[in-house]
Amino acid sequence: MARLELNGNTVAPGVGVGAVFVAMTTTTANIPIRRIAPKDAAGAWELLDLARSRALKRLEMIQATTARELGLQDAAIYAAQAAVLQDPEATSELRAWIQDDLLAPESAIQALLNKFGTLFEKLEGGDMKSWAADLTDPWNLVLRELLHEGLEHAKSDELGNLVLVAEELTPILVVSYPREKVCAILCSRGGRYSHGAVLARSFGIPTITGLPQIEEKVLSGERCIVFGDTGRVLIGATVAETEDSLTLAADRNHVREVMIAGAKEAGRTADGTPVKIRVNIESPRDLDLFDIEMVNGVGLFRTEFVYMERPSFPSVQDQVEIYARVLERFPTKTVVFRTLDVGADKQLRYFKTPVEANPALGWRGLRLSLQWPDLFYMQLQALHACRHLGKVNVMLPMVTTLDEVRRAKKMLEAIAGEGELGIRFGVMIEVPAAAMALADIVEEVDFISVGTNDLVQYLFAVDRDNSWVADLYQPYHPAHLRVLRFIARTCIAADKPVTVCGEMAGQAAGAFFLAGCGYTGLSMSPLFVPEIKALLRQVDIGVLRSSAAAAAQADNATEAYAILEETVAAAWQKVSESVEKHNT
Repeated sequence: MARLELNGNTVAPGVGVGAVFVAMTTTTANIPIRRIAPKDAAGAWELLDLARSRALKRLEMIQATTARELGLQDAAIYAAQAAVLQDPEATSELRAWIQDDLLAPESAIQALLNKFGTLFEKLEGGDMKSWAADLTDPWNLVLRELLHEGLEHAKSDELGNLVLVAEELTPILVVSYPREKVCAILCSRGGRYSHGAVLARSFGIPTITGLPQIEEKVLSGERCIVFGDTGRVLIGATVAETEDSLTLAADRNHVREVMIAGAKEAGRTADGTPVKIRVNIESPRDLDLFDIEMVNGVGLFRTEFVYMERPSFPSVQDQVEIYARVLERFPTKTVVFRTLDVGADKQLRYFKTPVEANPALGWRGLRLSLQWPDLFYMQLQALHACRHLGKVNVMLPMVTTLDEVRRAKKMLEAIAGEGELGIRFGVMIEVPAAAMALADIVEEVDFISVGTNDLVQYLFAVDRDNSWVADLYQPYHPAHLRVLRFIARTCIAADKPVTVCGEMAGQAAGAFFLAGCGYTGLSMSPLFVPEIKALLRQVDIGVLRSSAAAAAQADNATEAYAILEETVAAAWQKVSESVEKHNT
């Protein structure tokens, strides 16, 4: 295998050592051409043929169901589509593209679709376009089956640690593959503050983007080392390089183990000021990946993943069972459930949202829930039904106006009946308009949580998934820091608890700033809890207040971050001295 050294944009820190696994993450047209090694050609054809067989069986099932419910005439289309997948000429071409031209299975199908596109691009009329769809749709079904086969292959015991390689860093890429096997991610595209990047950091997966056409330059199985802190990638690494990297990774893990040992202590600053530390999770499965005694509960349960992981909308009972599994692990601690937040880059495969010119400013979060009340009522019913199982907190995402909050609250009141709601009711502040109206909003809710990721996006009018304007996405810009201070002061004046569940809470500089502003709690990925707790214990609250005030008055993001990092560096020095004492 050829040696290749690349440099990209660091997204998530850490050292990853494993074998390349080129992920097929799309089932639409324009799949990039990917080559395979000659030795893998036979297996690649078997993979495609298996996917084709599975697609045929699926079409046969659909045909039988349609014939039973609508009649033979309506079911005939599926027989025609099955015939398309059995075309010997197409099969022969696919085999040749794989075995002779060494195209990956999905790339071979893309080549076939491109051929169909060339044949039909000059044809006009509805009948011709329908004919083109009849030829292409069955092969798109095979692509979906290939994706399934690829995921199953990634889970197989024969594969060790995987370095996922894909065209774009997306949330689906991060969550689809077995987390315990993915040691790093490499992508052509993807911003540092994109949703996919946030998840990668939350899971502690070293990740690098800005590697043009990386998915076409590497082959699955090649030995790879990823240095997430510097953006350096080694493909075809030597044995010595691999051993040195494994040692480096082990040293980092040792420091983390020392911090974990003290993570059960209550979150506090050096002078004893309490700071509640909670976790952000996507699934009850996440609770098995860390010691729940380290935290004060769940500050953000992203319920959209309950929907994303299923083939159809979950029923009320489905949701109750999932939410109950979380609550039973925290019988006396707070659990905050964010209501459904889909849209933009978080889509449900069984629910098509409108095509929008700017999805980030469109139909998502609470906006979708209020316009789709049946769906929202079901989720509120499920959450209210869990009220006796623990400290249920319901949090609304993407709030823009006071009227939205009141409408949602009335829906919850309709479920709860007269009297108390039975659960705590709060909102996320992510939209600048909501921040400016906070003095009114805070009177309608029990708590406030700030989603700094989207707040930065909307404050600076920057799509955080758009690499062209990524430099303008600046969480530590004084303008953003001043908004955060304003939110904290408003909530403190109203005597309402205020926390942060955005990514800043899990960053040392961010945690120090937020604690210095008076935020009563920080919610983050479980991965960051030991570090943040260990660092907070090294600094007095007075020092944090002073550095937070100075950072908010800085001229630019670089200056503000440097002020905060100076305090962080001093705390890290104390932690390092503690680790050295532990070693001796």
